[in-house]
Amino acid sequence: MQRFIGLVIVSAIIAAFLLCGCSGESGPTLVFPFPIPTDLRVSGAIKLADVAVHGSLGGITPSLLDYRPFKLSVQDDSTISGEADEEGRFTLNPMSIRDQYVIYAKNSKYQGFVLEYMAADSSGLYGEHKIEISIRSTAASLIARCLRDRYGRRINPSALGASHLDSTVKAIADVIESHPEKIASVALDQVAEVKAAYTAMAESLNKGQSGIIPNNLVLLIYMGGDNNLAGYINSNIADIEEAGLPGGTQVIIQADIAVHGMKRLLFHNGKLVELASVADVDSSSGAVIADFVAWSRRAFPASRYCLAISSHADGWKNGNSLRASLISDQTSDTKGNPIEIAAWIKGANTQFDGFYRSLDLLVFDACNMASLEIAREFQDTSSFMVFSQAFVPGSGFPYGQILKKIQNTGSSGIDGEKLGRFFCEAYKERYLDGALATAVTVSLLKSSELSVLIGYLQNFFNQVQNNIGKLGPVLASLRDSKTVVAEGASETYVIQSFETSDNRDLYEMLTQCRNSMPEAAIEIDLIQQNFHRLILLNYFSSPGFPKAHGISIGLPDRSAWLSSYISPEKLSYSYYQFAQTTGWDEILAQITQN
Repeated sequence: MQRFIGLVIVSAIIAAFLLCGCSGESGPTLVFPFPIPTDLRVSGAIKLADVAVHGSLGGITPSLLDYRPFKLSVQDDSTISGEADEEGRFTLNPMSIRDQYVIYAKNSKYQGFVLEYMAADSSGLYGEHKIEISIRSTAASLIARCLRDRYGRRINPSALGASHLDSTVKAIADVIESHPEKIASVALDQVAEVKAAYTAMAESLNKGQSGIIPNNLVLLIYMGGDNNLAGYINSNIADIEEAGLPGGTQVIIQADIAVHGMKRLLFHNGKLVELASVADVDSSSGAVIADFVAWSRRAFPASRYCLAISSHADGWKNGNSLRASLISDQTSDTKGNPIEIAAWIKGANTQFDGFYRSLDLLVFDACNMASLEIAREFQDTSSFMVFSQAFVPGSGFPYGQILKKIQNTGSSGIDGEKLGRFFCEAYKERYLDGALATAVTVSLLKSSELSVLIGYLQNFFNQVQNNIGKLGPVLASLRDSKTVVAEGASETYVIQSFETSDNRDLYEMLTQCRNSMPEAAIEIDLIQQNFHRLILLNYFSSPGFPKAHGISIGLPDRSAWLSSYISPEKLSYSYYQFAQTTGWDEILAQITQN
């Protein structure tokens, strides 16, 4: 999973990479079948002799439990399971070599009674492992998992001593001995006192820089190519492999192509190797995307994470046409729902202890995604976003060039903003700086500034709503107004539009409204004065989109409103958080009635 040495060969790495649920501990599990060597053999016993297990949990003084209700499983590997005998002994089926594993012992009679054991070693885990699952091993595992998932640090749980474990051990023992009701409806790791103990210790270990951070940056590239983009996606994968892996960085690809199915790819010894493959998976499903994110964060602890989503899209819209979706999967005959996908990514960002760790950068390698509607929906998923107001060429972002920029700079100093600038600059170099410039846009947004700007925008909307009889017709007239920018040229909208005409540039809409709505001048000025705090970088084609400022807003005419915004066959615009919090959909409804 990281840089293996000695006996750890790539074929042995493969089996460690199985799909798991979106939150990190639950959700749909997809099993990838593949032939693998099995070089790790784990056996041992569950031992609770040092704790007086409460009678309602099956304890008999002095804790002579029948351990047979305990069922064993391995995190992220649903192919491995086992059962304890009456004395707690167990033997698991052989597993592949890996650099970490977490074994759960769950009591089938008392669902919240879950013990665990974690092992971690970056040089690889293999051979015979005799382990003991106890309340101390459970405390060590909880602390190590929390340190890994919250802070990207890996530590060997067996290196944790009494000073690290005692508070968590005490909290666990108190539940098992005296308060079994606390695990009647939740697992042991979710009990407030237990959680407080292990999270406090993980925080302390992080402050002390205990353990290691295996990667500075992990770049996750999710390619929904079960459509006519398959050829481009194959080219991009080849481009990534040719560029190579920058130091301190890991690149993980999950690509769905009709002919080959869904595959996971990882760099190893300078090459992209296939970790796993499965025939038919709906790549437009938010659950599948979230699974990829959650699994990757556990398997590859890191300081920073970037997720790039590459496929067809049409901004917030979700319908039947090829681009009316976020991710199109032809085999499944499905289109992705942006609201669902955003919610699932948030789930993947939520660690098992409830801690929320957002992505550092989210990149949409897809058409028409740079809109307020999309930005607000995905705001909490990532610190920064890169996207386009216009169509994205089939070849998408130049990933190889981006990797070279990371290599030239060094991954240790790259945060979400700097990586976002790399994406934008590489896109500009490919499509705007060449002799044959393409009509494209690309922009970088800072998520933390979005709520502030929407707050200012809300004041403008309130002005329009409060004076809808007067200002509504003005806004509708601006929406429909066209002009000829050069002799012999075709008409273009006064408010900058893009290939989909109801997508209008926000800043330019405000500029035109400023000239026509003196009542709203103060509100508009405040928005525009703070606009640069939201859009940090914006590149655009001057001939194609001369008044593009980096983010759009839906401004449909009556026909588009009826066909796309409130059509019963499609996802209603009013479901989006932007519409719900600002009431913009109500303004649109009123200005499109006539």
